[in-house]
Amino acid sequence: MNRTTPEISRRSERRSGVQPRPSVVSLPPYEIHALDVGSGAEPLVLLHGLSGSGRWWHRNLAGLSRGRRVLVPDMIGFGRTPCPGPIPTIADLAAILDRWMEHLGVESAHVAGHSMGGQIAVHLAARFPERVRRLVLVDSAGLHPAPTPRTLARFAADILPPVRWGDPTFLPIILRDSLRAGPRSITRSLAHILNENVGPLLPRIAAPTLVLWGERDSFVPLEHAREFRARIPDAQLVVLERAAHNPMVDRPVEFNRVVLRFLRGERVGE
Repeated sequence: MNRTTPEISRRSERRSGVQPRPSVVSLPPYEIHALDVGSGAEPLVLLHGLSGSGRWWHRNLAGLSRGRRVLVPDMIGFGRTPCPGPIPTIADLAAILDRWMEHLGVESAHVAGHSMGGQIAVHLAARFPERVRRLVLVDSAGLHPAPTPRTLARFAADILPPVRWGDPTFLPIILRDSLRAGPRSITRSLAHILNENVGPLLPRIAAPTLVLWGERDSFVPLEHAREFRARIPDAQLVVLERAAHNPMVDRPVEFNRVVLRFLRGERVGE
């Protein structure tokens, strides 16, 4: 396990510095909104977590899109993508992403998923292996037994203190995205997340995988990162110090550096 140290400098990469192109793909009954940045032969798809949107990746877009096309969809029921009916399950979201990539002409891409997005990415890599070149799981959800009242109470206690979310300057975006999604999308998506264990899918992942975690994550503990690392064939683990549940926000420069090295085929973790 590699444990990397934070940089003192907060360079301009904290802000995107790029002009994303809006994208809308019609997959009835859904209209999938996304950001499309940069260009290149090896696309990278970024999947946000629960109650989030593509805005959660804005601090990373300038660095990750140099010489590469980056696609950032808003999941169904979040951001600009409405949900006209029941919230899809995690497995259904992976199948919809497969169709979305096909519609865009993206035969395969690197895929990075954060939290709920990581859980979706596990399904995508295991069930549609031709779509995923390299996989990055960022503080991923998906490894837990069925919830009990006690575990739900503990989860609620963990997520309420603002300090748990890391960089306080990011809190306004978290709050705005949560309000935009609304309680229906959040609670039903959370139920899908907590009622599934992706463990049986992990040995089926053939894509080279990086497990990238925030050292201070109290939502999804570091022991889950170690389990992902142990159960995915030839996976690597890197822990970002002084980062919480959103390491791409808390340590964007360092996060980008590790991800880009991994996408180039370098060994970055243990």
